[in-house]
Amino acid sequence: MRKSFWPAAPFLPFRTAAAKLPRGNPWRNVSLVAIKTAKRVSPGLPASLAEVRPIDRPDISFAPGDSMVLEAVYWFGVRGYEGIMSEVWKTLCARSQNILEVGGNVGLFSVIGGKATAGRYTVVEPVTQVAEALRGNLKRNGLDRVEVLEGAAVPAAEPCEVLLNIPEEGHDAPVGAHLIEGVEVSGRSRKQVLKVHGFPITQLMAGRDLVKIDAEGIEAALLEAARDIIVKTRPTLLVEVLPQAKNLGARLSELAREAGYAIHIVPEFGSDAIVTVTPDEFSSALPQRYNSKDVVLSTRPVF
Repeated sequence: MRKSFWPAAPFLPFRTAAAKLPRGNPWRNVSLVAIKTAKRVSPGLPASLAEVRPIDRPDISFAPGDSMVLEAVYWFGVRGYEGIMSEVWKTLCARSQNILEVGGNVGLFSVIGGKATAGRYTVVEPVTQVAEALRGNLKRNGLDRVEVLEGAAVPAAEPCEVLLNIPEEGHDAPVGAHLIEGVEVSGRSRKQVLKVHGFPITQLMAGRDLVKIDAEGIEAALLEAARDIIVKTRPTLLVEVLPQAKNLGARLSELAREAGYAIHIVPEFGSDAIVTVTPDEFSSALPQRYNSKDVVLSTRPVF
């Protein structure tokens, strides 16, 4: 695991400013530059760190590990890393009774959502060592009731085994692992190929009223496979949309028209203003215009 030689204490004022001051604040801007400069010189978490407790969410805790997500949350806070999206997810989970998260990684959103809801919560994560970290982080936050399924969501009608590409990202916990077949995103590096269990998306989505999908390029196929369920039950959907995922953009527009969803673009940085667009306006290129890759399809306000 990469460990930074920087001690934690001197950076506390910078981390506090990055996590808690409003965007555009001069001191926050200076703090961001200081942190990013330090990270370029010596990336990773401080070697003496016993836990990652986000400075703007001291109620949650994560085991330190070699993870881009954990590094970002430690140095910049949850809000500094994800913008307003974490608050949107907390709000959505608080009013939902049956939640599915596809692509849990080390558990940032699983912990935030699991603490916010009194309902059922299931998270799917395909990479064994990442799923182990996810389970550990849920346990340390008292969330043993959150169900972890180790495997991948697939558009197949029956359970099956599928091949998963692990890209070379320089971290033990990859964020970009993706299925080899059926994905829109291409051109990524290949460190390892794993055979993992595939859970049919139709079975996973049955009865859910909130679904988060961050599946690195297979989202369009998953939504198409679950189309009948989505149109009939109209769960709130949170989906990662990359600019090159043109099929996904078209699929979301079609679902919004058919099911009567509004499409909400949630910015990651630069602004906290959620942008609501019509299905005819939406494309996979649009979120990037608003510094975003996350969109929510919902029949009611999201925040």
